Amino acid sequence: MRCFAPILVSGNNTFSLKTHIFLIQLYNEDIHFSYAGRLEMEKAAKTIPGIADAAFQGNASFWVVMSTPNAQHDYDRYGYMFCNGGEENFGVKKGYTITFWNAYTKKPIKKFRCY
Repeated sequence: MRCFAPILVSGNNTFSLKTHIFLIQLYNEDIHFSYAGRLEMEKAAKTIPGIADAAFQGNASFWVVMSTPNAQHDYDRYGYMFCNGGEENFGVKKGYTITFWNAYTKKPIKKFRCY
């Protein structure tokens, strides 16, 4: 795939084509790393007892399906753990909502804002 970037000239600042290509590659690597981190976070979440499934739904939502929704889960603690642990361990940036779902009723149990 070819990518053509125009040379930007702004006042005395001139960016070369090499600089543009470097910035585009850096941006693409950041996107790839973020996506890989999300997949690893999903896999790790599924290993936690009481969690049936977990997946990102776009960029703004992380869904966690609880296999034992009637147990006394501390959803705020889970949300904090996913939010901060996701950023620290997997490089997943904050800026999404975590929704905990009941596997049987298919209804949301709790939402946690990760911002």
